[in-house]
Amino acid sequence: MKGDRASNLASLEKRARRVHEVTLELLRKTHELVCSEDVEEREKLIKDVEDGVALLDVLKRDVTEALLAYAVRYQPLGNDFRRVHALLDVLYDMFRIGRYCREIALTDKYVSRLSDESLKDLRKLTELSIRAYEKAFEAFFEGCRECVDVVKEIDEKVDKLYVDFLKEIGSMRVVESKIVAKTLALRHIERIVDHSVSIAMGFSSYV
Repeated sequence: MKGDRASNLASLEKRARRVHEVTLELLRKTHELVCSEDVEEREKLIKDVEDGVALLDVLKRDVTEALLAYAVRYQPLGNDFRRVHALLDVLYDMFRIGRYCREIALTDKYVSRLSDESLKDLRKLTELSIRAYEKAFEAFFEGCRECVDVVKEIDEKVDKLYVDFLKEIGSMRVVESKIVAKTLALRHIERIVDHSVSIAMGFSSYV
């Protein structure tokens, strides 16, 4: 019974890693979108993000149901219980990150092209969001304590950039569609990094 419980939990964690892979690919596609000038490539990237989020939704539901079934069957205690709880939280965070990637793609599609040269600083920010997420993964799934600090540092940097830009907007008499698009994209990036912090901090909930 104990062996089955441990192997089943390990299998569920492996499935959660698959959710991570899809989420990471969405972040990379989003970064490519804010960098690409090619119209056809951009259209494909937006579709890829939409399809990726749909897949993420299915995977998240499946793994969540499997984790809940595991909890009902084995009624885990101690570290196993905390691990299941942490995995459920991380699944939600990964799903939300994917959804924010979709929101960025929709902003690009309907508000203003985010790869415009005047918005090029978004490229660095999407790179930072990818790094934050990768380090969050290392913290939670691989036990990297130093990675938690890296994610927090990125979070502070992105938060400051977002607030500073809001202050800048407050002084504008007219706000162009490009500025609206940048504001939305910055907000979504800020939320992506916040969820990355949540994933990284999940590591400490069961150690």
